[in-house]
Amino acid sequence: MRFRPLIAFVLLAFAVLAPAPATAVPTFPVLPNQHFDGVVNGKTAAATVRTICPGPSAGTGHPISGQTLSVVLLASGTTSTGFTGSLGNSVAATPVTSVANDPVVFTEYFHSSALPTSWNVPCNGSGTIAFTPLPGSSTARTDFVSVRYFNIAVTPN
Repeated sequence: MRFRPLIAFVLLAFAVLAPAPATAVPTFPVLPNQHFDGVVNGKTAAATVRTICPGPSAGTGHPISGQTLSVVLLASGTTSTGFTGSLGNSVAATPVTSVANDPVVFTEYFHSSALPTSWNVPCNGSGTIAFTPLPGSSTARTDFVSVRYFNIAVTPN
């Protein structure tokens, strides 16, 4: 009979010392009339995008893997940001370049996606990634995130 208290104590100890289950970061759907910011590698401005290009004189190359994009929901009344407008239910991220690139489309805030390694972007220098509400409307506003492209083939970062 003395083992019951011991067993109860051991079970209680395991319950207290067991790691808590991981909690998921809450996400929220993109809906009409919401303010948002685009995020590139954790930054809403002056982000660095590392690229790999064939050499210092190359015009365009591709982002390296391991970089992210996301969209964050902001409080209503915030200015100088993106706005989904009267119809928006998603946000498309694309680099602003002379070359067409497939967009990364977000239907939820606070959900990171990989920055595509298939995008054609400048090897070095400044640029912009546009976060555009879809479908568009007369009240929708695109958020532009300034980026610095950095060719790791020339100077490893």
